[in-house]
Amino acid sequence: MEQMTRIQQNTLRRIVEAAIELMSERGFHRVSVQEVGKKAGICEKTVFRYFATKKSLLDEIIRYRAYASELKREFENGRTWNLEHDLKLAARLYFQETKAKRNAFRAYLSALDSVDTNGEDFLRDPRELHAFLCDYMTAMQEKGKVRAGDVRLMVRAFVNTLHGYMLMYCLNDDGKSWGDKVASMKLTIDLFIQGFSQTGNSVTA
Repeated sequence: MEQMTRIQQNTLRRIVEAAIELMSERGFHRVSVQEVGKKAGICEKTVFRYFATKKSLLDEIIRYRAYASELKREFENGRTWNLEHDLKLAARLYFQETKAKRNAFRAYLSALDSVDTNGEDFLRDPRELHAFLCDYMTAMQEKGKVRAGDVRLMVRAFVNTLHGYMLMYCLNDDGKSWGDKVASMKLTIDLFIQGFSQTGNSVTA
């Protein structure tokens, strides 16, 4: 697929977006390839030219929802080396990506119970997020702005918490409930900032 023409790339995008929309609403197993093709405005045979199986289509959905590289770029452009500002920035960027790609997450999660999914592809973004936040926190320790401790464990706790909120949002059928979680997320992030801070001073939301 590396040598695809623009038309082929557009067809691929239409297939993936159609699959995401249908599978996020009804689940992976309740959507047929024929239905994906109809939604994308192409025939079933054309879908199979791009994806030999529904499983390979699911793998493409995982790649489609990738977010870490863009998040890293925006974080590095926006960081100020102020712990409160930067961790809130990281959280905000993470949840922006989550909201934008909620349906892709839901489509993937709907298949977890019975499909041998590509775990490496799914874990690539969380690992990349963890890696560049570890680099950031290590630099902050060297600047004397973060307390001593195991950076990997500190960042893992922070990232896992963000991931937990993301899963709650993606698995909730009511997308409007996002607003109900904002206050809780802000409080949790503030607690992390206090815990990581060299001074331990309180922070404002």
